[in-house]
Amino acid sequence: MNRTPLRRLVGRVAVGALALAAPVALTPTPASAAAPADLLVSEYVEGSSNNKALEIYNGTGSPVDLTAGAYTVQVFANGTTTATNTIPLTGTVAPGDVYVLANNSANATIKAVADLLSGSANWNGNDAVTLRHDGAVIDSFGQLGTDPGAEWGTGVTSTKDHTLRRKATVCAGDATPGDAFDPAVQWDGYAVDTADGLGAHTADCGPVVDLAPTVTAVTPQDGATVAGSTSPTVTFSEPVALASGAVTLTCTSGDVAVTVTGGPTEYTVDPATDLALGQSCTLTVHAAGVSDVDANDPPDTLEADYVTRFGVGDVCAASYTRIPAIQGDGDTSPLEGRTVTTQGVVVADYEGRGSLRGYYLQDATGDGDPATSDAVFVFDGGADEVSRGDVVRVTGAVSEFQGQTQLSASTTDACGAGTVTSTEVRLPMASATDFEKYEGMLVTMPQTLSVTEHYQLGRFGQVTVSSGGRLQQPTNVVAPGAEANALQAKNDLNRLIVDDTLNSQNPDPIIWGRGGQPLSASNTLRGGDTVTGATGVMTYTWGGNSASPNSYRLRPVDQTGAGITFTAANPRPTTPEDVGGDVQVVGMNLLNYFNTLDTTGNNCTGGVTGPAMDCRGANTATELERQTAKTVAAILALDADVYGVNEIENDGYGATSAIASLVDRLNAATTPGTFAYLDVDARTGQVDALGSDAIKVGSIYRPAVVTPVGRTAVLNSVEFVNGGDPAPRARPSLAQAWKVNATGGVFVTDVNHLKSKGSACSVPDAGDGQANCNVVRTNSVKALLAWLATDPTGTGDDDVLLVGDYNSYAKEDPIRALEAGGFTNLVEKYQGEDAYSYAFDGQWGYLDHALGSHSLLDQVTGVADYHINADEPSVLDYNTDFKSADLQAMLYAPDQYRVSDHDPVKIGLAPNSPPTASAAFSPVLVGCGRAATLTVDIADRDVADTHTVAITWGDGTTGTVQAAAGQTRVTATHTYAAAGRYTASVVVTDSHGQAAAPATAVVSVAYATTGFEGPLSKEGRTSKKGSTLPVKIAFADCDGSVPTDLAPVVTVSTSGTTVLTGSAALVDGIWQYNLRTGDLPGTGTFTVTVTVPETGQTQTATFVLR
Repeated sequence: MNRTPLRRLVGRVAVGALALAAPVALTPTPASAAAPADLLVSEYVEGSSNNKALEIYNGTGSPVDLTAGAYTVQVFANGTTTATNTIPLTGTVAPGDVYVLANNSANATIKAVADLLSGSANWNGNDAVTLRHDGAVIDSFGQLGTDPGAEWGTGVTSTKDHTLRRKATVCAGDATPGDAFDPAVQWDGYAVDTADGLGAHTADCGPVVDLAPTVTAVTPQDGATVAGSTSPTVTFSEPVALASGAVTLTCTSGDVAVTVTGGPTEYTVDPATDLALGQSCTLTVHAAGVSDVDANDPPDTLEADYVTRFGVGDVCAASYTRIPAIQGDGDTSPLEGRTVTTQGVVVADYEGRGSLRGYYLQDATGDGDPATSDAVFVFDGGADEVSRGDVVRVTGAVSEFQGQTQLSASTTDACGAGTVTSTEVRLPMASATDFEKYEGMLVTMPQTLSVTEHYQLGRFGQVTVSSGGRLQQPTNVVAPGAEANALQAKNDLNRLIVDDTLNSQNPDPIIWGRGGQPLSASNTLRGGDTVTGATGVMTYTWGGNSASPNSYRLRPVDQTGAGITFTAANPRPTTPEDVGGDVQVVGMNLLNYFNTLDTTGNNCTGGVTGPAMDCRGANTATELERQTAKTVAAILALDADVYGVNEIENDGYGATSAIASLVDRLNAATTPGTFAYLDVDARTGQVDALGSDAIKVGSIYRPAVVTPVGRTAVLNSVEFVNGGDPAPRARPSLAQAWKVNATGGVFVTDVNHLKSKGSACSVPDAGDGQANCNVVRTNSVKALLAWLATDPTGTGDDDVLLVGDYNSYAKEDPIRALEAGGFTNLVEKYQGEDAYSYAFDGQWGYLDHALGSHSLLDQVTGVADYHINADEPSVLDYNTDFKSADLQAMLYAPDQYRVSDHDPVKIGLAPNSPPTASAAFSPVLVGCGRAATLTVDIADRDVADTHTVAITWGDGTTGTVQAAAGQTRVTATHTYAAAGRYTASVVVTDSHGQAAAPATAVVSVAYATTGFEGPLSKEGRTSKKGSTLPVKIAFADCDGSVPTDLAPVVTVSTSGTTVLTGSAALVDGIWQYNLRTGDLPGTGTFTVTVTVPETGQTQTATFVLR
């Protein structure tokens, strides 16, 4: 932009700030306008905060049934051609009456005349609005498909921060919403929040009389003294054409050559040279040289010449009102409503459309009073008159705009150059109005301040900073109620917005990245990053929209952000913290992962059988691909085995469902079959088991690592889902038991997503810091505890891990109820009270929990939040809305960062696995009446486990031995009542109830015997070959009785080789075998062995055969 030298300017009518008592300019109309054929918009209110309203006039002469005619109002935000909000109108409008649509949070004056209140009645000065009848546009406001920046029009008829009323001569709506829009043509403008005419409209749609054009304003005003650089301006009541010589300037020195530019309503009269000091001048607008340009004749010209007079002097030498006197020591100026002249140094220049349209002027020395500000904002509309460092003198009206004192410049004169030393300011503030005394001044904040919020960075270019680190969410660290409210009050005094120089939305580029460079996907600005010695102007304004309301803001002195540089203090993580364990579980919010595109109002359903409802995810295929790439990157980076997810589209489990599509993409990025998901409907036998909301919870897992076991269980009872409210609030809970394939360890996950804090429930917010629906969330938790106690998975395993979004901070009632129910807050245990996974309103805490049952605690190996989301600006997500092509490319990367607004939490587990056991008797043969000793060896990787060893001795008796923690071997003894062979069985069970596979051991109890009788009783007996050698032996049971079923085996061997085998027979209580020596090979020494097969006991003797 080429800047016009200040010496050639004299200020101008301050757009939107100087109210003129001028005749209303007539809008060109046909000589005989017909009555309106349909409704038209007769008043538009774009006020502060939620003061938004539309008045719709019925001039048709007949009642209009809005419902039957399907009348709707549609709002189109920021140049979009897709309706942001559609509001159906209901009721009947009588002829000559109006229908008022207003925001349901508007002020009482507006709401008192409203016929329909709607939260969707919300627009800004750059939003187009249409009125439709049966789908056809019958009237429009703004230009559809065009974003004008901050507003259409200028001055009092600007669409931003004004009330506009349709001129009485307008008899038909603008049914072409895409055509050019100049509100001054058909609308009269009024100050912000004007609503005294709302609720009534008068139209003059009969024959009209064309009035002559008039001069409505001239600068300088009659009788004023101005600088020699003056360039007068003339404003007419309607568009006019000027003939040559229509405007003349005559001074004491004679006629002055001038060039007249501008038009058709406002013209600038530029003298060829500066006017000499001390002169008196007369500016004349000659009636004959002015003609209107409308089609209504006559008249065409001014009724008479217009004359104004002014003097030329050294304005910089004259006395003036100092800026501290304009500011005063209160919240508002003591001179409000008066026109004053002041002088100072330009410390920040924010002129031009899209910016603040003015500059900050600071007294060169100040008045030394710490209670009064030394600076003021000068509003000069769309002008570009000054530069930083200029000393200027300004005349203008004093007013308060958006809570900030300002001058609306009518004249501006150059008075040299100067500098101002910045004033040191620190956080926290002493009071909510503490910074009022610095309003508009150049300040430096010597502290190191931390980024505590950047949610509005993409929309408004603003960052919130605090001292002493980031602000903690009160109920995350202290009890709700008095403690939380006290911390909240402390936080409120310890925050300040660092804004850019713009007052428009969606800046391009976004100047606040790290190191003084613009924000990008590779140059982020994370929560906890810092700025030291920030220098700028302390302003009190809004961000240009009610979504960024009035607040103290430190703005840089120029559009580059000079004086404010953010430094990286919170590095991006590249991998999650190692949490150990055999298996890792993640709780993860997917921030509305939908693969059904949000293309119309209600093209999704709640489940496969639920009602139609709005989709919440990507609007286009491009956005979905961008979202999916980020989601896959984050899931793979987390490298877990079980994922409990929130906010995934509730559209069943078919091949095209959101969860199936996501798992397909995960498998495509790894190896087919790497990931799987729980088909909850199939596993439970219920259709829409997880409810009829648009979103649900779910589980994704690696089948190579874990296997779902037991029942897939869902808690979808009214008690849980409604939480005591009349309507569903929480998403149903999903419980699943998992077996670790490598170890056999079993654990249970339960995934939850409780009611949010945003919208209200039946029980109102208690004001204790827990926000809306705390009672509902607490009731849901109590129902959850009761359900979990019933072993819903049917596995009997009480090692339960709760994950998910509980919409409750660490010290709030729902979490305390879970703790009282036997669960431990694992995030707090492992990460401490500074843990966070979510930022809201510049305060940090965690809603995403990991809570473990008592029996699970010693199986947890680590817990960590993975800070890839909450720390990152939301504008780095997948959305393309309100981003130029350059921003879409600059701000996006297909990486893991800002995939959601919640950080995932990762938990490492070493699930308890069954012990192993072995058993052995030693010795393996004992005599009657002798105790058998059994040794049991136990192996268990959990050295803290105790064990119960249950023994079945094999004779109908049992026994139990306890093994202490760390004890790996136990022994037990048992005396058997009868001889025989016994198999003992051992089962070892750990303190978690997990049992080892049974181990067995065999022991034999020998029959009593006195050995061989007869010839073999003597060792070394010699027999003659061919003789018969009787083998006799007696056996008795432990009670002395003679067993009859032993069937002893007799073997004869020589030199280690068995040469004869036979069986003994019971004869008169003695077991006998007649050994025929002739059957033996040769002669020599032979060994006779008698073996009892049942016990394995043996008796041996030798003899010599000759």
